[in-house]
Amino acid sequence: MVQNAIVKKIVGEGVAEVSLLRQMECGLHCEGACAGCTAKPPQEILALASNDIGAQPGDFVEVEPAGGRSISISVAVFLVPCLGLGLGYALGLNVLRLGELASLLTAALGLAAGFIPAVLMNRAIMKSQAPEFAILKQLR
Repeated sequence: MVQNAIVKKIVGEGVAEVSLLRQMECGLHCEGACAGCTAKPPQEILALASNDIGAQPGDFVEVEPAGGRSISISVAVFLVPCLGLGLGYALGLNVLRLGELASLLTAALGLAAGFIPAVLMNRAIMKSQAPEFAILKQLR
């Protein structure tokens, strides 16, 4: 999904820090003329972006998420806990020959175990300082 952003500063060789602009009803085309605009987001969302076009601080740019990680993250966050839930229930009911209620408890344990890869992946992503976005073009 392509978004608009403002380049805040150059972090390093080919990497810039950008402030992501949320999509608003007015499109924020007022260029700062609306001092009391309630549509402006109350807080800035900062992210790193690869800067192959040489954008400078203050430039309005178009960015897109860097590819390659989104599918694996989605699988870890959504599919793995669901598999843990199903496998925990099947383990309790069929393998351990527990009753319904005890099998639901093993399913809850399987669900909790399924969240572990998501938490570990989140920590690894937060520690890595790889650009999350790529600057496509300069808008103005």
